[in-house]
Amino acid sequence: MTLRRALPADLPFILQHEQKFRDLGFVGGDDPPAHQRQLADPDCLYLLIEVEGSPAGYAILRGLAAVNGSVELKRIVIAEPGQGVGRQALQAVIAKVFGEFRAHRLWLDVFEDNSRARHVYRSLGFVEEGVLRECIKRNETYRSLVVMSMLESELPK
Repeated sequence: MTLRRALPADLPFILQHEQKFRDLGFVGGDDPPAHQRQLADPDCLYLLIEVEGSPAGYAILRGLAAVNGSVELKRIVIAEPGQGVGRQALQAVIAKVFGEFRAHRLWLDVFEDNSRARHVYRSLGFVEEGVLRECIKRNETYRSLVVMSMLESELPK
């Protein structure tokens, strides 16, 4: 499993998988123009997750240019969950954020009912900070988000 900076040519893969997992209710999403803007934004980093040279998922980081050292994992999507790629990718993202970007904090939000993702995040050291109650409306249903984070000082030595 490797991470590389995503290119504009990777957007069809990103959009396809975002839509698939958005329809399943696991992630939010952005429209294509927003992705194109964010892909060019120095505050954002789109990472393509590859396994044996083929796309297997993607991750989006935000807050890279912020002075407070708090980086957001905006989204991580794995094309074929349940193979361990997500855990590997998340470990690589954590290493990149705290190693390369010298961040103080990595945070994310996850749908409260996404117990599989919450379990993986907790197992890698993320701490649940709180719940944003019924803050996302999809169709006629409101959903809550759990905010999770890890600090540089909490990384295993």
